[in-house]
Amino acid sequence: MSNLSEKSELFPLLLDNLGFLIGRTGHIKDRLLERYMAYPALAEEITATQAKVLFQIYKFQSYRPSDIGKMLNVDKSNITRMVERLEKKDLIQRQPDPEDRRSFLLYLTDKGRALVEQAVPLAMNALAELEQVLNEEEQAQLRHCLRKIVTAHSGAECPTHLVKGTK
Repeated sequence: MSNLSEKSELFPLLLDNLGFLIGRTGHIKDRLLERYMAYPALAEEITATQAKVLFQIYKFQSYRPSDIGKMLNVDKSNITRMVERLEKKDLIQRQPDPEDRRSFLLYLTDKGRALVEQAVPLAMNALAELEQVLNEEEQAQLRHCLRKIVTAHSGAECPTHLVKGTK
């Protein structure tokens, strides 16, 4: 087993590892989003992942649960449970998918739409807090670099992969 000094020697190595930095940044973003979604004025308590599901449905009007799972990198059983919770809270509703009889689409209810409209400014504040350590030029550089990575690995159907995930 490593002692404390050996562990602390690894820390600078982790800070040079792009995969670690991207993953850790995503984790920090999710924790900030959780904190902001717990805001007392929000009509319904939701988790960061539930908020992301609602935001996707809001943005694209309807969505298959499988596509949401791919987009958010959430496995099928977890997305199924999340859909059930959001449905019990009357935030979403299922309707048959006209293109696939075996599937259904998710839509926001009026209550869900109102909640998203309350939650979006809170989510934007969470992202602003995440980015506040960077000046405008650094933010632009980071967006440019990340956009370059994402588009290079999404192929010719980049918009489809970004919207529907890549699993």
